[in-house]
Amino acid sequence: MRAAIIGAGFAGRVHAEALAACGVEIAAIITTKEETAEAFAREYGIPRWGTELSLAWEDDIDAVHICTPPTTHGWMVKELLKHGKNVLCEKPLSFDAEEAEEIARIAGESGRICALTFNVRYHMAVQKAREMLQSGDFGRPLLIHGNYMQEFNAFPAPLDWRYKPELAGNMRAVSEIGSHWIDLAQYVSGKKVTAVSALFGNFHPHRILADGMMYPQDSGVKGEPFSVTSEDAAALTFRYEDGAMGNVLLSEISPGRGNRLTLEITCQYGNLWWNEEDNNILYAARKGEGVRMEVFAFGNGFTDTFRTLLSNYYKAVADQKTGAAEGKDTNAAGVAAAEKNWPTFEEGAQVTAVCCAAAESTAADSRWVEV
Repeated sequence: MRAAIIGAGFAGRVHAEALAACGVEIAAIITTKEETAEAFAREYGIPRWGTELSLAWEDDIDAVHICTPPTTHGWMVKELLKHGKNVLCEKPLSFDAEEAEEIARIAGESGRICALTFNVRYHMAVQKAREMLQSGDFGRPLLIHGNYMQEFNAFPAPLDWRYKPELAGNMRAVSEIGSHWIDLAQYVSGKKVTAVSALFGNFHPHRILADGMMYPQDSGVKGEPFSVTSEDAAALTFRYEDGAMGNVLLSEISPGRGNRLTLEITCQYGNLWWNEEDNNILYAARKGEGVRMEVFAFGNGFTDTFRTLLSNYYKAVADQKTGAAEGKDTNAAGVAAAEKNWPTFEEGAQVTAVCCAAAESTAADSRWVEV
């Protein structure tokens, strides 16, 4: 198996290390700057590098990893599929619900294996939680709620591509961390969001920029005035299929919260909850029986979830490649949904639709918007 990576930032490095752990050779690295590509290539022992997307079209490359800012995902996916490549794309799939649906349709028609990096699914405790709900022992989900809190955009905050609408779109907390939570809630519960009421919070639209860092306007720091239009935090209320309801509070400005994603699902006969900062503990309870805590003593962490995702993905790519060599029908569209052990573009398009509905809702004074 050989891969190409587009993008040499944080995500590109995570992918490169996960690929190495899975035994997949990185055949090419593509970035917007030649010197960045060359440095990345030397660090990871990659034989080809450059700024041209055509490097990813070479016949020896089995799959291409898109690790670039979100607004670039749509056209890149389409171009790669046009050249017959399997695609593993960073989330979100798009900032436009119609474009995301179009990308998912083109991917399905192409027969290529296409996946998104909703890696949180692959914590062992999450897999167990999904298994418990799928068994039916807890009955149908009634309440699906939680939060996702991080501190990386608390002041002082670095000015990066996330604050540039031409690269990051018009959302931040909802699309970046919220997309993970929405996917996880739907994946574990088996229920899709059908409507959203949202409130976004941009608490410091006018800021001071000094030495690449942002500060509050009243901080006393001397620098250039800078405006921000995307949200620091958001409160979303959901309606789900089959009458379930829930909510999530998202924040990128909560000091002390490194990566606190929580999910709690209350069902007819039981309740379960999980927190990514204590990722190898799963809690479950039934009325009158106390709380049962299951500890995954030989569990996994963030990097392991990426490795699991890539392992599943490349097994499918390898099976397709072997099948094609043997003259079998290897169209990925024919693979049953239950057998697709990776986050699909169809699922990514649905998450994009939820995020877009949230943006529409907050712009209309939090009115309910159908997904």
